[in-house]
Amino acid sequence: MFITALVLFALTSRSTRIAPIVRHRARKAVAIALIAALVIVATPGCATHRVLQQKTTAANLTVTDIYYEQVLNNLARFVDNPGAMPSFSVVTAGTVNIQDSAGASIAPNYSPTLTTKLQGGGALPILSILFGANGSRTVSENWSTAPLTDSDNIRRMRCAFQLLLDAEASECDRCRDRLQGFFHGGTESFECMIPRDWFSVGRCEDVPEDASYVGSHGDTYVWVMPEGVDGLSRFTITVLDIATGEVHAPQRTVTKRYKGDPESENLVETEVTSTETDKDALKEAESFQLDRQRLDMQTPNRGLFFLPR
Repeated sequence: MFITALVLFALTSRSTRIAPIVRHRARKAVAIALIAALVIVATPGCATHRVLQQKTTAANLTVTDIYYEQVLNNLARFVDNPGAMPSFSVVTAGTVNIQDSAGASIAPNYSPTLTTKLQGGGALPILSILFGANGSRTVSENWSTAPLTDSDNIRRMRCAFQLLLDAEASECDRCRDRLQGFFHGGTESFECMIPRDWFSVGRCEDVPEDASYVGSHGDTYVWVMPEGVDGLSRFTITVLDIATGEVHAPQRTVTKRYKGDPESENLVETEVTSTETDKDALKEAESFQLDRQRLDMQTPNRGLFFLPR
């Protein structure tokens, strides 16, 4: 955005006087140009926080659409081939950046040596003032995502899509047992976590115009009508649970008592209440043992191996 106001004072030689009406109009033009320049300079700063709020809200709403589209694209892939492997990413961070800049300038040009003859009868001004005002806005939005790379989580997600289509490719994965063990401590039933009959399959020309969400893989299209969005949401939440690898193990509250510090005069015992995984309940879910138990080890910073001596 660039706005320029040019105000000309038609000052002639000393023998020529400016008519009062010309002088009045010139002053009025200068005042208007100054006010316009101040408004332009001040406006971006006042509006930045409002635009930032709007852009941030709009960006947050895209997260759901990103997950919906990934689920439907994977679903179309498994319709083509139930033995495929899913691809999914989880949004981990995001930024919305708005940068406003504004400025104003004034450039006077005074030529007192102009005579009436050189002015061409007053057509050329002795004094000209150039007012300039400019403003710009830069908006950047981005999401950081983490792709699913853990083999156990990929196997669970693959099972979820296969069970949704009732097209388990092999009994090797024992999909139903595996997922039931993973969600053993959950509050929803297995049928609610993997709902059925909420999507349709066809070609591009079969997709209705009023479809709420559409995914595709090759020539295969999967779409969801408004009445099927609940099923899409439930299954997307299930996929997110699997992608994050947060096992829904059953929990129980445990109270442990310890002897107090003997140096404390009034302290007899210390009572600590904590929540732990119910291992006895896990023994009842044999399918929970299908996945490997991994040690929680810190990932070394490989860059340290390349530090110069």
